[in-house]
Amino acid sequence: MTEVICPCCNSEIGVQGDIVEGHMHYCGSCRGILASDRWLNSNTRQTNLRNLRKAVFDGQPAGFHCPACQGEMVKGPVTTNQGATIEVDGCLKCGSLWFDNREIESFIPDIREKANLPDDSNPILPVISGGVHVAKEMITNLFDAFGSFAGRKKDDSEE
Repeated sequence: MTEVICPCCNSEIGVQGDIVEGHMHYCGSCRGILASDRWLNSNTRQTNLRNLRKAVFDGQPAGFHCPACQGEMVKGPVTTNQGATIEVDGCLKCGSLWFDNREIESFIPDIREKANLPDDSNPILPVISGGVHVAKEMITNLFDAFGSFAGRKKDDSEE
């Protein structure tokens, strides 16, 4: 499977699921979800899914391509079960739907359990958790570079 890049934050997004039940891509940085058509069919009530598809695919161009297949993405306003309106993006080619941070929870309340997603109920964690891995890696690389630089200087001065 090829690398899938998040359309919101340009981070690489992980894939979950299998060929039978479909794939769901989750961005650990911005918490967006790209759900394949097959995954949605396996995990969403059909009445919710029918309403989602009608609203999205009757919409207008979204201005980006599908992260999974590079097909044209369209967007449309969708009314949630709670009466709020959110904008959901969908791919005309593969039928995948893109949900921004936690938008999918309006349609699949138990998404965290179904997809084994991290619990980000703490309001501070979503802000910092995406960058923690990157920050640790950068600090490690910085110390490694400094250590190798300091190591070379020490070797040079001993000669």
